[in-house]
Amino acid sequence: MKIRLNFLHILGALLMLSMVSCKKEGTLVVASPSSPVNLTASQQTIVLSEGNATENAVDLSWNKADFGYAAAINYTLQVSFRDSAFHKFSSVGVGAANTLSFTTADLNTLLLGAKYEAGTEGDVMLRVLAQVADSLYAFSDTLILKVTPYVAKRVITYSALYVPGAYQGWMPASEVIARLFSVADNGVYEGYVNLPDATNEFKFTAEPNWDGAQYASGGAGLLATSGDNLKVDGAGYYLMKADTKKLTWNATPEDWGIIGDAAKGWGDADDILFDFDAENQVLTKTVALKAGNLKFRANHKWDLNIGVNAKYGGDNIVITEAGTYKITLDLRVPSEPIVTMAIQ
Repeated sequence: MKIRLNFLHILGALLMLSMVSCKKEGTLVVASPSSPVNLTASQQTIVLSEGNATENAVDLSWNKADFGYAAAINYTLQVSFRDSAFHKFSSVGVGAANTLSFTTADLNTLLLGAKYEAGTEGDVMLRVLAQVADSLYAFSDTLILKVTPYVAKRVITYSALYVPGAYQGWMPASEVIARLFSVADNGVYEGYVNLPDATNEFKFTAEPNWDGAQYASGGAGLLATSGDNLKVDGAGYYLMKADTKKLTWNATPEDWGIIGDAAKGWGDADDILFDFDAENQVLTKTVALKAGNLKFRANHKWDLNIGVNAKYGGDNIVITEAGTYKITLDLRVPSEPIVTMAIQ
């Protein structure tokens, strides 16, 4: 956090600089306070677990910096991106406080965003910035924690229709099952279902069992509360929509792929199609990427595409570092896509 001081504060700071040793770093003045900032942690080896998501993972604390006069000091924790040595970092502003605690979930989210690998112990570099003004600040020594993040599972709380069918053994209670979600909770549901066979039969259920409301075929594009199974011909990844008030439904095939000069190219036949992860009900692909740009699109067309910040029709995603990436495209809530990209 940066504070812009008024003229009197600046004058006071200039008068007191004789009490602080400084060195030039570019055009800024880096102060060496008479009382160095020492950053400490409650533990330095941490294995994060989703089962402890709401519990405290680590408590950080540091002493107050002393710049030789009564300065209003603001503190910011900086967490270096993996292997960047603070060339890239995330910042967490804490104001005048001298402590900061992270829950397991919050620390995990921060580290995954900083490119630390889930399931792998990494050296996480942290430091505290103590700042009086834009040009008057000091850093603590770097503290290194050994932390193992985890792959966080997305929790979706919208009301759902379950899709038991032949593709998963007709088991509504199975963990391997597609669902349609009603974001507005208005009886209108949508979601993606991966169907593997030439002919696919299924039903919709309001609960993960056969005891509650069921929706079967009421004719072409129609639902009924009893009747024959719903049916889709042709293997593929389908966007399904169902309206339990109007008793209508439809299914549209959407084959999603990766396109761009960071991948295979921008040509109509250059899409690298995603694989389907049945256990997590998401699309995934491990692919070698070059520095460049890419997007995700459906059916080799631009009518439906996803760009930066997982936004439909958004700008190109820029790949700055070549390497092998695991890309996950989570479309379980179609209106709220989530993209994760981790270099392997």
